[in-house]
Amino acid sequence: MTKFITLVIPVFFAATLSTATQAKQVTLNLSQEQDGGSAGRACMYIHQGQAEYRIVKAGENCPSTVTIEAITHRT
Repeated sequence: MTKFITLVIPVFFAATLSTATQAKQVTLNLSQEQDGGSAGRACMYIHQGQAEYRIVKAGENCPSTVTIEAITHRT
């Protein structure tokens, strides 16, 4: 019985979650960047009040945009 519950609950949760949420691609614009010298450059992109970070090598520039998979909730 324990094995059945352990297997069924995650599968049920995943099936329920997948019907309630949906992923879509969102393009974010560069918000801020910081030069870290030889450690590289930190690139920050803001989406819905949260920061997405990317690190690029020293001497490289931050991409002006990045595309992410954003989860949207069905209403």
